[in-house]
Amino acid sequence: MVAYLCLLFLIQQTIASQTRRLPIIEGEQLLAIPALSCMSRAEVDSTSWFNGTQTNADKLLVNSANNPQFGNFQIDDIYGDLIIQRVKREDAGFYTSQVVATDKVNGRTNTYKLDVYYIDFPTLTSYTENNSSEINYVIFHCEWGEIYPQNDPNITWIHNGKTLDTKTTKYNVITKEKTSTLVVHKFSDTDFGNYACRITVETKKGNMTKTSNLEEIGPQKAVSNVDEDTSSNKSIRKRSLGLWFIVFVCATVFIVCVIGVFLSITNRKRKRDSRNVYQTSEFTSSITGQDHGDNLPVPPYPDVAELVNIPDVCDGTTMATIETETISVNCLVYDEVPN
Repeated sequence: MVAYLCLLFLIQQTIASQTRRLPIIEGEQLLAIPALSCMSRAEVDSTSWFNGTQTNADKLLVNSANNPQFGNFQIDDIYGDLIIQRVKREDAGFYTSQVVATDKVNGRTNTYKLDVYYIDFPTLTSYTENNSSEINYVIFHCEWGEIYPQNDPNITWIHNGKTLDTKTTKYNVITKEKTSTLVVHKFSDTDFGNYACRITVETKKGNMTKTSNLEEIGPQKAVSNVDEDTSSNKSIRKRSLGLWFIVFVCATVFIVCVIGVFLSITNRKRKRDSRNVYQTSEFTSSITGQDHGDNLPVPPYPDVAELVNIPDVCDGTTMATIETETISVNCLVYDEVPN
């Protein structure tokens, strides 16, 4: 057996590179990576396994002499193989074995690259289209996460534990990127129950399969969805009425502001026009009469206001003549009209 392993090892060394790939599926309970020392047990002093491609002391995982187990790693006490229990995707990477002979001279070093295949559990969600208390159709979305190797998965749809024949006209299946969608048309009583999706990926080490959560579709689903739709419509109507009320209030405030500004401008213009002189403070007059021979004070002539344009005389003292009499008119200008 040892001779056969040695021969196999020599062939691999000749054909392949020093690093050998070792694929494994995540979740395997036990994995043994051979040391391939080509020496009998009596000739082996110790076997060590390192994490990485080098035999550095800080990367030491297990050693047959001093530390035969570390975490989920342990070393086989007969052949020196590295045993990994409950393989996880984090275990992927390089591993190097170092076999030291009893003479401390001969030895063997081998490096492996461990490929861990894995797949995440898919999740299933559903959407129900209702008409009154009946279901028109149901849409299921099956989504999955990371897959290694990144092969396209095969999707299987399950109803009440049995595989659905999705090739009939009752079903439509659309798969895009990491989502597969199932549409069930003409939903009837026989379609009620639990639905699930299963994804399968083919690898060199076999198939990886994961099944989603169950999604139950029953009569109460139709009624609850109708209630949810009705309450949603009521909420939308309330929001619409609230928005219309806000628009009405804003429009009213805007109109009031415009009217106020217009009235203010009109009032200011009226006050500015009123600042023109509409009242004289004092009239004094003197009459020079040729027939009397002397100056006699005469009461103010009210006809002066009718004969003289007041705005024209308010720039100073203006002389006006009424027949043979000369009238002197003095006008005081006010910034504002007195009360």
